[in-house]
Amino acid sequence: MKFLFLVASANYEWLHNCASISLSIAALAGLALLINWTLKTGFGTKALDSAVFRPNLLSFYTVFTILFGWLGVTLFASDFIRKLPSNLPNWQRDLILYSVLVVIEVVIMVFVLASAKRFFQSGLAGLGLGRDGIFSDITSAFAMFIAVWPLVMIVLYVIVLVGKSIAGADFKVEQNEGLAVLLQYDQWSIRLLMIFFAAILTPVFEELLFRGLLQSYLRSIGLGPWRSIFASSIIFTLLHPLMHFPALIILSIAMGYAYEKSGSLLRCIFIHFFFNASTIAFALLN
Repeated sequence: MKFLFLVASANYEWLHNCASISLSIAALAGLALLINWTLKTGFGTKALDSAVFRPNLLSFYTVFTILFGWLGVTLFASDFIRKLPSNLPNWQRDLILYSVLVVIEVVIMVFVLASAKRFFQSGLAGLGLGRDGIFSDITSAFAMFIAVWPLVMIVLYVIVLVGKSIAGADFKVEQNEGLAVLLQYDQWSIRLLMIFFAAILTPVFEELLFRGLLQSYLRSIGLGPWRSIFASSIIFTLLHPLMHFPALIILSIAMGYAYEKSGSLLRCIFIHFFFNASTIAFALLN
């Protein structure tokens, strides 16, 4: 048994070292991509000169009814389930809660897609969900993720330094609620549900809502590409833990830029997936 433990420890150490080397290489590659983009686009000033416009008839009522409807239903369901008198253990209560949240987001996604099919000039293709170029979207999304990831990590590091200087050595960055639930329990049923929820469903749902609907609506009322990106990114980021704002605003701007540059919502979804999946992987490894 001791021999097996030593072998497992050695394998884990080897895996940890490989991960550290890979992260260093990825960070250097990302910085190189970011520097190259900065020089080629004049610090971003020329990056969206040929931004794709997505003709649509979205109204203020449609967009914000969906947005606030989702927030209201989610808050009501969370509060209702957590206040139910029950002898269930906490992990089962959270399993029920997030199962309900999955259903809510799937229903709203269906409504968003139906709205896009109705209000966008070319239906779902006009929203950016065309069938062509998926491989290109995946590769471009990965390159964008690698480019923006070092900036996100640097900002998080600065937040930790500032937090420790103000609050003391015990300061920690607040965890996302879904990630905290994933790490809190050992039961595989809730872990698999949370991985699906955070890594797959959330990127699709949030990009449909914030990039697909909100950012497209802002473009349609006359805001330019960058203003639309910043406005939708601020709203998106404010719905996450406030401590995450500086890092998430960078990621959100990158996803918004990818949408305006390519016209493909799939590209944003893949960037979001890479970020969430890597965050989950690092948290589980640690």
